[in-house]
Amino acid sequence: MLQKRSPIRIKSLIIGLYLLLQYACIEPVPAIFDYKEDLIIIDAVASTVPGTTFATVKKTFIEYGQYKSEFLTGCTVSLINSDTQEVIPFFEGSNSYLVSPDFKITSGSRWELEITTLEGKTFKSFSETTPDEVRIESVFETYNKEMSFNEGLGKYIPGHEIRVDFQEPEDQKNFYYFQYRAYEKEIYCKLCNYGVLRNGECLSQINNPQAKDYYTYLCDQTCWKVSYNQEISLFDDAFTNGKMISNLLVGRVPLNSKQAVLVEILQLNITEEAHKYYKTLKDIVDNNSGFNAPLPSALIGNFYNPSDDEDPILGRFTAAAGNNKSLFIERGSIPQRALGEYKPSVPELLGDPLPNPITYESPCIEGRFRTTIKPSRWVE
Repeated sequence: MLQKRSPIRIKSLIIGLYLLLQYACIEPVPAIFDYKEDLIIIDAVASTVPGTTFATVKKTFIEYGQYKSEFLTGCTVSLINSDTQEVIPFFEGSNSYLVSPDFKITSGSRWELEITTLEGKTFKSFSETTPDEVRIESVFETYNKEMSFNEGLGKYIPGHEIRVDFQEPEDQKNFYYFQYRAYEKEIYCKLCNYGVLRNGECLSQINNPQAKDYYTYLCDQTCWKVSYNQEISLFDDAFTNGKMISNLLVGRVPLNSKQAVLVEILQLNITEEAHKYYKTLKDIVDNNSGFNAPLPSALIGNFYNPSDDEDPILGRFTAAAGNNKSLFIERGSIPQRALGEYKPSVPELLGDPLPNPITYESPCIEGRFRTTIKPSRWVE
């Protein structure tokens, strides 16, 4: 009965766009549509590649006329094997829920996700079978000073285009979803605007006329920040079944800094249902500048509330067979200006008129967007 429930109203379904913006804690959007508060948005992937299984849970709200979503803390998140009933618990990280970094699923296994909020609401996904793995043969990059047009900046931005080659199997239909993880060395593990770092939080110094505008805090150990692709890259074998796929563009890495970057391409073989879902998301963004564009079709995920089949839950759990390859890119000699804003070092100094204790470092907190684990193939 649950699978036959009526589609959610289009004005509510458009909230699914927030899945594309999973890389920030809060994303403001002008409230042009009749948006609903307290909608749950879930984005979750279980993969055959260690370190790539995660779940994000967010709730929507309106603040000062702006529509926002924020990470929902305190959830109990479990990945369940549909055949053996094995339960894999997630732990709460920074803005996402994670499993052990060496965990992976296997092709042919069936999985589902269950989430219980602090308020006691439970959400479940339908079971999904993991497809077979398709290996990447090679990965390479090309620098383009006009890589893509940035609507916010109103101009073309520079960056690296990432392409892959792989052999497409001929005995099955395959649907691909490409992601990347980009690793750069973290310069500061904390920056406090108009404040100083005390007990892990920025303590305001806005009323201290002798304080600097901001203070920077070095990482207490070698730390890498991790960024992800912010566009959906899909491919299917409708016209290429069994052929060698060459020079396929799968990702764009903006020139946010001149630091070296290690880019790990993740090729996910997903189900046809997952591909349809992500294709709808991609069409929403690509058709016409985001939120003011008409929806090409209803955005229906695979989550439900077992206690209330009219409860709209946006998002999707995907079981995927992944294969990954990495490449290291030196960017120091690129002539174009980097997009990111560099903040010069402003450390606290002994004798500064600041509350004690004087602080110089901040911990590198392990999570989906920051890690102390040195990525393989990193070149010193």
